[in-house]
Formats: sequence, structure tokens, C-alpha cells
Amino acid sequence: YLKHKYFRDNKKYVYIPVNIANLLTERPIDSSTKGIADMAGDANALDMKTQCLRKPRAIRVAFLPIFGDGHWSLLVYRNQRHRPLPEFLHFNSYLGSTRENHTQCARTALINLLYVFRHNDASMAISKESYKLVVKNCPQQNNGNDCGVFVCIYAYVLSARLAKEDSQSSGLHSLVKRISALSNSPPLSRLSDTLSFSSRAPQKDQTDPDDLAWKIKDKDAIHPDMMREYLLKVIYSATSSNSGSASL
Repeated sequence: YLKHKYFRDNKKYVYIPVNIANLLTERPIDSSTKGIADMAGDANALDMKTQCLRKPRAIRVAFLPIFGDGHWSLLVYRNQRHRPLPEFLHFNSYLGSTRENHTQCARTALINLLYVFRHNDASMAISKESYKLVVKNCPQQNNGNDCGVFVCIYAYVLSARLAKEDSQSSGLHSLVKRISALSNSPPLSRLSDTLSFSSRAPQKDQTDPDDLAWKIKDKDAIHPDMMREYLLKVIYSATSSNSGSASL
């Protein structure tokens, strides 16, 4: 949905489907030539429709929904030409109680993704050592069942920022105008006192100015109840327009 809403014809921003993300998460890491070939072959077979993994050098940002140990989080692949290594940004709505197994799931997914990229483009000299993993501070859930909603919140906020950034840099101001005029889109800014996120001790911000767009604070995020309502509208709209059926 976010791909079609913001980046319909843009190949730089990739939303890796859940079935591919699950494959990358669940397949044990195997750095042998055969292991990498098997992993890439299976991933490419699942990628026949979306074609999101075929040209990794063209990808600037890739979103991966990570599921493991009964929990969802968002892993973002970020590749910038002026930086020597690609980054993986991990947005986790349950940082205070993250179980070790889930963190390992995210690490497995990112290493397997790098192996698939290297297999699909031999000129990419990458390995499981050639990456940077950054755990991001982000709004936190205050219950045990909103992790999936928070993944959608993170992806929504980041996608809107990327679209705005692209429109300003390319001069396509009409895109921002069209995005902001969406009648069924929830606002991207909320006062912090309207949110029910769990409180955490503030940490000193030492973020590089270039990374400010990748910070998600409580005041930036959409309230989980609002996002849940918005998702229901999106799902209903998509399914009701598909052969006239409103069922999943």
C-alpha cells in the first residue's frame, strides 16, 4: 500500500513482502557458495511478482517486516553512496523487554539479505561483516499486542518523510501537495500529551544531522488507535474493490 501511495514508479524504495522477509528471517545463515545460492534462488522465486531484489544497487531504502519469537519489528536497509557500508536501522516497539531470540531474527534477516544482494549482483562486495546495525530509539508500545501496528506506524512516518524529501530535491512539489491532501490519511504530527506510549528516560541525542529524518519520536508518530482505524479502512477499501468482496 505504501509503495503504491508514495513510490509507485520509484525503484529506489522497496517494501520487501512478508513471505520473503520470513524466508530471510527463518533460514539459518549459511555462508557457503551452495548455501547462498540456495537462499538467493528461493528468495528470487518468491520475488517473481514484485521484482524487488533483482537490482540491489538501485535500492536506496528497503523495508523488512521482521517476525520472530512472537514479536514484530521493522528492519530498514539504508544504502547511501557517500557512506562506505550499508546500514540496517532496527525499529523495535518493545525495546525494554526485547527477547534475545527476536534480536537474532533481525540479524539473521539482514545477513541473508546481504547474501541475496551479492548473489544477484556479483559486483557488490558485501558480506555478513560489511554492514552497520543501528538500534533506533522510537515510540514504545505499552501493551503486549500492538507490535504489528507500531511496525505500520514506523513505515508510514518514514515513507512520508522520504516522499517529501524526494519531492523537494527533485522539484516535484505536486507530490507533497497530493500526499498532504489525502482525505483518509491520519496526521503525521501529534502532541506528545495525546499519546499513550510508555515513558522512558530521555537519552542524549548524538545523531548525525544527516540522520535526523530517521528519528521517530512520540510527537512524530500516529497514535496506535488512529493507525489501527486507518489500517482497517485501507484493508476494507482494498478488499471491497477486489471482485466486490470485502472479505480477507
